[in-house]
Amino acid sequence: METRRLGTTELEVTSVALGCWPMGAGYWGKCDDADSISTIHRALEIGINLFDTAPAYNNGHSETVLGRGLAGRRQDVIISTKVTAAADQIRASLTVSLERMQTDYVDILFVHWPNRAKPLADTMQVLEALRAEGRIRAVGVSNFTVGMMAIASNYGTIDAVQPPYNLIWRFIEDDVLSYSQAYHVSVVAYSSLAQGLLTGTLRLDTVLPPDDQRPRSILWQSENYGKCLYAVERLRPIAQELGITLAQLTLCWLLAQPGVTSALVGARMPDEIAEDAGAVDCALSEVTLNAIQEVSDEIYLSLPYYFDMWGNWKTWNKRGPQREA
Repeated sequence: METRRLGTTELEVTSVALGCWPMGAGYWGKCDDADSISTIHRALEIGINLFDTAPAYNNGHSETVLGRGLAGRRQDVIISTKVTAAADQIRASLTVSLERMQTDYVDILFVHWPNRAKPLADTMQVLEALRAEGRIRAVGVSNFTVGMMAIASNYGTIDAVQPPYNLIWRFIEDDVLSYSQAYHVSVVAYSSLAQGLLTGTLRLDTVLPPDDQRPRSILWQSENYGKCLYAVERLRPIAQELGITLAQLTLCWLLAQPGVTSALVGARMPDEIAEDAGAVDCALSEVTLNAIQEVSDEIYLSLPYYFDMWGNWKTWNKRGPQREA
């Protein structure tokens, strides 16, 4: 499995990583713990070493399942989890996360979401203290703007940023990608398969279980859903000609983008993570990349600007995203 360096740290992470949000069994609907653990074990067999989770994934259930799945293999993996931006809550949150995952440190600790009411100086001070204590090995931020990263970097070192990025959702190309390359910040992309939209397994008439909350995401809403599926159908013959799956095609495109270190995939079954990991063996010619880019441009350029995939931030100005009152 291909590895890439995380920022300026000594960590080498696999270019395809297992995103464990679905294993929390909440937002994504039901997910059997035994299947999740089997998926973790299959990822280990393949050679994947980066596993990403968060306490917000169904009140820590994802962290608990990951800890069970990695029992006896802690030394072989790189674990990333997340915390709130509130400096006075970071230590307590991390302590609970460590207990759930049965470990005494995490490799990467991400601030899950920005919070303009909390000073970034205080947040970074705590994170750097935890690094110095050996409780974390790298500092990351998730869903941050370039301006926020620039401010935070005055008070510590950001090693990685975790934004949504895929063939349809490309807003980080405006500034985050170039900033990250300039300042040696690794991009660990989430929603690499647009929460399943880019796998080719969905149709306009697909009926999801009522507990699956993915339709809350902007790309799944009526004004965008059909556009996404149409783009997927245009990509299907390209994948077929290459003898690979749509998931592998779109992940291969993503990993070819300058600045991307790793792509998180939310596999829920062993065969899914095996398929996704196959993307590292795909080599796309310039002609193929151009054909994919043409399809991507058509849908991406048709979307209005969104700051995040759930519409949490309603407006934008020079000071950054603003929550709607």
